[in-house]
Amino acid sequence: MRKTGAFLTVVATMGFCYLYLYKRLEPTHVHRARKHDQGDTNLCETQNPCEHGFCVVRFDKPICVCEDGWTGPSCSVEFNECQSNPCHHGKCFDGVNSYTCECKEGWIGTNCEKDIRPKQELPSNVIAPPELIPGNKEEDSSEAVQSEQAKRMSVLNNYCSRYPEKSLEYPSKHTLGQLIVNDKYNILYCFVPKTGCTTTKLVFYNLEMGTNHTMNTIEVHKHNFTYLDQYSDEEIEQRLRNYQKFIVVRDPLERLLSAWRDKFVHGRDLLTEKFQDMWSTIENKTSEYDIIRNVPFKAFLKAVAMDKHKWKNAHWEPAYKLCSPCQVKFDFVAHTDTLAEDFPLFFQKVGITGKDGFLPQKKQTRGGKFLAEDYRVIPLEDMRAIWSMFKPDFDMFGYSFEEDINGLLQTKNKN
Repeated sequence: MRKTGAFLTVVATMGFCYLYLYKRLEPTHVHRARKHDQGDTNLCETQNPCEHGFCVVRFDKPICVCEDGWTGPSCSVEFNECQSNPCHHGKCFDGVNSYTCECKEGWIGTNCEKDIRPKQELPSNVIAPPELIPGNKEEDSSEAVQSEQAKRMSVLNNYCSRYPEKSLEYPSKHTLGQLIVNDKYNILYCFVPKTGCTTTKLVFYNLEMGTNHTMNTIEVHKHNFTYLDQYSDEEIEQRLRNYQKFIVVRDPLERLLSAWRDKFVHGRDLLTEKFQDMWSTIENKTSEYDIIRNVPFKAFLKAVAMDKHKWKNAHWEPAYKLCSPCQVKFDFVAHTDTLAEDFPLFFQKVGITGKDGFLPQKKQTRGGKFLAEDYRVIPLEDMRAIWSMFKPDFDMFGYSFEEDINGLLQTKNKN
């Protein structure tokens, strides 16, 4: 008992000494650090050394927490992803927290690792078809489309590899309800509004029905497609694992403008009335706004960036939220402005032949001037809010917000 009491006395004495020394020697900087863990906005606002990151205060000093792809004390140094020479048979192009490979002829894949060079030459007495003659324009065009598709998949796969936890998640019920199923050709198509979905749905309608019909917009969208969430859990997993997964995407700024024009300018449905209170996002309204019947573009963008439940709609919801690309693991990424080139390659990939008659034809895009007409009235801070909300779409699908802004500014200066 005496030994136990002596031991407890020693322990108590040591604890008291530790607390006394801690109180005497450490509290000043420890309490300051704790105080500033929430961030001393005054220091960050006055000094703000972070070029590509956000500022916090640690031990009375502003510290930069860098965005992905940037490093250095002020987040001003872009990390070079090409440093490790990831492209086995091609040239590496560094991006912000990403890289793309431009493969040499005969090589494809994320890192130009797949050899598709012909293994056997044709006999000298056999005349090759035009599409196989070196230098033929059709061959060159096909190779360019394949190369572009490889780049798109590389960008998407690299993005997902940086966030491995996303790839382990199961697609949400929301996403399963966006995936149109074609069991005849083992295809899943994620439906993203305002990306040429009327044209794409028509292609999948004709594939499903074995027809070559032309239909108007209303007829296409009223067709009773089968969606992945209509299957059992086992059937869903089997299709996600084995089917070819296809998505069509579009530059987010173009898509937003198209959604606004379609729903608030042309007003083809009830969305114009349903979202009239988007007007409330604009303060100090001028007479200019009072005479406009529809929701102004500025108010629409502000409302979208606020991401409030009452203003959510699939026509302007980011594609990554609709389709969960890292979870679904798409096999083919088409772009709205290249559908005419993308579909033949996709058909070739999935083994569909004799169906070229109902593929979309190439259309002329309206380009930067079309965007500048409406975006020129949008303040830069509102544009940055949109960029923040749609950043995964820009990063996943190879679009550049900076290039869009520069293009808009150049177009403005010419006018």
